[in-house]
Amino acid sequence: MEIQERDRIIPGKTNFMKRNGFASEREYKERMAEEGRFMYHFHLCCPSLEELKIQMEELGRKLAEKNLHLDRFGVSLDYAMALPEGEREKYRSGQGLYMVKQTDWNMLGHSAHMQPHLGDNMIGSPASYENVRAALKAGVTTIGNISQFFGWDYPEYQDVEMRTKSTAAAIRLMADCREYGTLIHSNLDDGYGNAAGDLGLLAGCALLEKYLIEELLHAKLAHSFGDMFHSPFKRLVFLSALKKIHKGSMTGSMIFTNKLGRNHRDKGLNTAHLSECLLCDMAGQFLYRTGHAITAMADGGLTADVTAEEIVRTLEYARELEAYVPEYAKMIDWDRIDETADKVVERGELFLEYVLKALGERIDIRNPYEMMLEIKKMGMERLMEELAPKDGTDVIITDYMIYKAAERS
Repeated sequence: MEIQERDRIIPGKTNFMKRNGFASEREYKERMAEEGRFMYHFHLCCPSLEELKIQMEELGRKLAEKNLHLDRFGVSLDYAMALPEGEREKYRSGQGLYMVKQTDWNMLGHSAHMQPHLGDNMIGSPASYENVRAALKAGVTTIGNISQFFGWDYPEYQDVEMRTKSTAAAIRLMADCREYGTLIHSNLDDGYGNAAGDLGLLAGCALLEKYLIEELLHAKLAHSFGDMFHSPFKRLVFLSALKKIHKGSMTGSMIFTNKLGRNHRDKGLNTAHLSECLLCDMAGQFLYRTGHAITAMADGGLTADVTAEEIVRTLEYARELEAYVPEYAKMIDWDRIDETADKVVERGELFLEYVLKALGERIDIRNPYEMMLEIKKMGMERLMEELAPKDGTDVIITDYMIYKAAERS
């Protein structure tokens, strides 16, 4: 894998951006947030580019027929795409998109109705640099998932130093393209949810990422969460906390639908979980306007079996709920939400302070490569065990830890 020191490129334009006349998805998000308009996200689990094209075109027709909008969509890349190009074929699973040439990447921007998002097996993977370069050329400007660098491992690729170099180079490439609206997505639940025992530590992970990505590498970070948040109160508290962490200048990627407690026996009952998440997350965007798209999820979850009709149905639910949001928001004690968020951020800031002090005793904490490599070698779980604040801060246990404790009892 060849990594150039500085590889300045001009990102391409997707058909969605061409149709809507925006310079980037970031500009689009900020305009929608400013106008108080809800944005929606859905993950398409198509295993091939041919099926993705068919689903995008079918969705485009149905969205137009129903006068609905789906602002952005995610896709699943084949696991092998996380590995350097020369090592992919033998690990190809057939369960996600497999890109061979630039025109394959360009297919992501085919739809004029929705903007593509890339998360898994991109930034943070061994193939970070080459994948990000191809995605930018295709017009994808919100790319993650940096938390996976710290939270995921690839047994087939053990060269941690080279993986760190590729990740850092990809982030620098995103930083060099920042004028074109690039955003580095991070799903905090995905990278740290099984290690961060409380919301303060999760906020600390967000602050640590912000230090690395924005202060040291000068890219723009887009934080995401929601997979492991069952409690509506905690969802709003953490959204408020993220806005405080970003000092009000946040442009979020998406808020995910809660996956904890979903019904796997009678999947039709999962509409209840979706509806609660939709209302809660709409209320959050109604007040905080952080630019997050609201994720809709079919009752069956993230599978290739979800049809265009099911996707459209979830968006119809969302549209029906929109009218309730202003009155629903009146019932929420926003002062309590923000005061609790202050405590979450305080604990997170203390954790960041402890991390920088501890690492500063053995490495240059102004060197992003050294920082990323040291944290990766230590592991986030160990970092939290050793450096979590012990006294003086409020601890709000995460829903994931509550669920895990219930499973063990």
